[in-house]
Amino acid sequence: MSSNEEMDEAARLWAIRMQDPSFDDWDGFTAWLESHPAHLARYEHVLAADDWAQDLFRTPPSAFEPAPAPHAGGPPRRRWAWPAMGGLLAASLALLATWTMLGHDGGAQEFVTGPGEHRTIALADGSQVVLNGGTRISLDPRAPRAVALAQGEALFTVRHDEARPFVVTANGATLLDAGTMFNVVSQNGAMRVAVAEGAVIYEPGPGQVRLDPGDALSVSARGARPVVSRVNRAAVGSWQQRQLLYDDATLDDVALDLARNIGQPVRVAGDAGRMRFTGALMLGDTPRQTLDRAGPLLGVRFEARGDVWTMTPTHAMSQ
Repeated sequence: MSSNEEMDEAARLWAIRMQDPSFDDWDGFTAWLESHPAHLARYEHVLAADDWAQDLFRTPPSAFEPAPAPHAGGPPRRRWAWPAMGGLLAASLALLATWTMLGHDGGAQEFVTGPGEHRTIALADGSQVVLNGGTRISLDPRAPRAVALAQGEALFTVRHDEARPFVVTANGATLLDAGTMFNVVSQNGAMRVAVAEGAVIYEPGPGQVRLDPGDALSVSARGARPVVSRVNRAAVGSWQQRQLLYDDATLDDVALDLARNIGQPVRVAGDAGRMRFTGALMLGDTPRQTLDRAGPLLGVRFEARGDVWTMTPTHAMSQ
């Protein structure tokens, strides 16, 4: 057996072992990768070239139907070919393994923002995460390119490093970044990601979806079918500039955004949740100021009931 064949056989054994939920020998896998300069290349080779690897890493299929682009001639939705992702996948596997291993020893740090609060976190690799109100993330200083978004909204500005992809986990999904700016919302079992610059890969692997600038992906619940649409790139993370930009958004989504940014709950009454809005909302210095400005633009009236603001269509108020 040749040297390459021996390394390929070892790579296959590692890949098979790592599919066991009880696998915990990440130290051994890392040591094997580092023990010979060709090991990583051979590991990538067997993942990309072998039919068995396709079956091994294939997740249960879920239908993927991109939403129609709002303008003719827009860029087509597409999946990345599996062989082209060999290097990124191997690197991300190693990063996720490190993140999992470090997470068990109490080294992870949690960052939380209160209602209406913004916070900027500078990561050791030069990347940056900006947290919107009511957000919680976890990261470990020893794995600075892996972040877990437990809930809320965060804007990621990532420094490109082809050898070390940046990984975000949110609502049970994995987002692999190749150096970009993107916004992620995880709330009430739903998840949305929108890309302003660069590219993000949703669920790396054979069924992955690539998101380019102006692409957005939404999942209504964990395990639900992802839907891809187009967004205005200027709207991605616009809450940082104290404005909220929308293109045919439901008022249910607008209410959630307002609640995060004013720091108080916003509820939808009547049929307001089915109404849609295109335009810009400016955030004021107080919740009252913000909602007084937003109401006429949205076609609703905001009423304070204790600490909760209720959004009611103006046509319903006049009946």
